[in-house]
Amino acid sequence: MRKLFTIITLSIAISACTSADKRTSDQLPPIFPDYEGVTVPVNIAPLNFDVTVPAQRVEATISNGSEQIAVKGREGVRIPMKKWHALLADAERLTITVAVTADDVRTEYAPFEIEVSRDSIDYGICYRRVDPGYEYYARMGLYYYDLSENEEHVLVENTLLGSSCVNCHSFAKTDPSTMMFHIRGKGGGTLLHREGKTSLLNTKTEATKVSCVYPSWHPSGRYIAYSINDIKQTFHNDPSQILDVYDRWSDVVVFDTETGKLNTYPILSDATKFETFPSFSADGRTLYFCMADPNIVESLPEVRYELCSVSFDPETGEVGDEITTIWDGDGASLLFPRASYDGRYVMVTRSAYGTFPIWHKDADLWLIDLRTGERRAIDEINSDNTESYHSWSLTSRWVVFSSRRMDGLHTRPFIAHVDNEGNFSKPFLLPQDQPREWYDGLMQSYNIPEFISGPIDIVANDILQAEQGSVELNAR
Repeated sequence: MRKLFTIITLSIAISACTSADKRTSDQLPPIFPDYEGVTVPVNIAPLNFDVTVPAQRVEATISNGSEQIAVKGREGVRIPMKKWHALLADAERLTITVAVTADDVRTEYAPFEIEVSRDSIDYGICYRRVDPGYEYYARMGLYYYDLSENEEHVLVENTLLGSSCVNCHSFAKTDPSTMMFHIRGKGGGTLLHREGKTSLLNTKTEATKVSCVYPSWHPSGRYIAYSINDIKQTFHNDPSQILDVYDRWSDVVVFDTETGKLNTYPILSDATKFETFPSFSADGRTLYFCMADPNIVESLPEVRYELCSVSFDPETGEVGDEITTIWDGDGASLLFPRASYDGRYVMVTRSAYGTFPIWHKDADLWLIDLRTGERRAIDEINSDNTESYHSWSLTSRWVVFSSRRMDGLHTRPFIAHVDNEGNFSKPFLLPQDQPREWYDGLMQSYNIPEFISGPIDIVANDILQAEQGSVELNAR
């Protein structure tokens, strides 16, 4: 009897000890990235995460309401690819419960939900990774990322090209078989990949004086609109601003890939105006661009760009004879217009002044409804730091944009869903296999995120052996 009493007493003591080592919290789990309340596409890769507190063990249960998976790790969780995609296949939302063990105390946090959209996202995004500096660039490259598999691929690194600068990658309606990017440096040019042929073009002519920049493909894949810019930079005394980039002059031109001619137009090369950042409409019959008054360029804080448009004839390559002002910016500067592929919206970056918003903390994304003319700040995805470049998925149901919200220095790509009424979901950071290690260790910025509908089939040898050529000016 005494032995039985001892066993019962010991069992009670063990139970009490075990109970004392378990806690519940009504707080959300301390994880990175923040996935609480986001909307993700049904074909997205696993949303792996790490905890931001010291941990001995991390456990997570992920449920779609009928099935669930349990994962655990040392400082975060790595979700099995096949189990994750099977869970998403029938999910409207996921409920995730996280428990963290630290100092032999297991704390279970309040569960959170992730909405799952049936709107699939494109195959991936293409971007440049570059140091967030201004005085010198060393290693940089163009990469593309498989959004369903969490896998980055190299398109080209500048070590292949004698450390030249690579930039301004662009695709015709997200098509990786119809694309281009610039190579700046000795032996460089505009690399054009179209109809299985890769060419390296010199777009600098006697009349244009400089090479083409800031591209936008016509939806047909025949034309590329560019601006030609005399770009300068200046520095501030205020360390929070560092520098500004600005134009001494700029015009808009259109390259015809079938004729090899660079079309110039008097209406888009007006010496009394700066024209820049061209962007074709979804139907290819309108060319949007940004325009400013050059007379105030010496006072940079007074430079404001407005959003304009001109008609475009895809049959002849001609533009109309009248410029329409879509929006004057209401006292601010409008940059990077990008039309949704469904023809409904134009998204722009709006900043207090100037032409290069990446250095402007106040820069936000705005949406213009082309049906109603309504325009608004996209408060659902803007932050208190820089939002700059942005692009649309082919379905126009997703956007990817650059933001400096994480540390104020490095731009990171965020993705958000867009519903039928033009409402945006809470954005989520581009997923990674080991997110905290990757983003804490990456001292480069993501630059110009662009959706792509499939893998890019260019290999290093295609670039090195690209057929040399030059464009012919076709003044209108």
